[in-house]
Amino acid sequence: MLGLSPHELQSLMAPYVEHWGYLLVGVIVVLGNVGVPVPEETILLVGGYFAAKGMLTLWGLIPTAIVSATGGDSLGYWLGSRGGRRLLLQYGAALGVTRQRLFVAEQYFGRYGPWTVFLGRFIGGLRFMAGPMAGALGMPFPRFFRYNLAGAVVYCPVIVCIAYFSAPFFDQVVHLVAMANWLLALIVLMATLGFIGWLLWRSRVEQSKE
Repeated sequence: MLGLSPHELQSLMAPYVEHWGYLLVGVIVVLGNVGVPVPEETILLVGGYFAAKGMLTLWGLIPTAIVSATGGDSLGYWLGSRGGRRLLLQYGAALGVTRQRLFVAEQYFGRYGPWTVFLGRFIGGLRFMAGPMAGALGMPFPRFFRYNLAGAVVYCPVIVCIAYFSAPFFDQVVHLVAMANWLLALIVLMATLGFIGWLLWRSRVEQSKE
């Protein structure tokens, strides 16, 4: 969280929130969803805290967050669809991306992509990757948009309201949310790696039978 304590972060951002308001929140959330390393989750928590203090309102903050999150991920999808697959094939070898593994990833996204997009909204590591990967792997945009929007409609109000209704205990809440986010990311990473490993094993078994 930028190396700052929640209290220091509140003090740092208060003048900017007071001057720029919802525009600041919207820009940071868009950038976070495109993949820029900015504290998107933190700005929503801080925004909820400031709403509790009367500097913002829930009825302005929540729609701003939903629209910005959905728009940022849609921009990420567009960037991925423009040349993401070509870049993966051209430069992905250094990261272990082969045609076979890319094919397995496409199979995975074809089957579970919508729920990956939805659940990725709640996990920091997946949040900014879901859009570009969906675009690069050819997920139809209308399907992506539906699940992307659904994730934002659930995630943004939850994060904002957690901070809003627990403002007196804001520091503790920020740490709990961060710990929960890391735990979820670890669980999802292990499950995804296990599933992809199983797909690769099955693909090799089928090839050996031919």
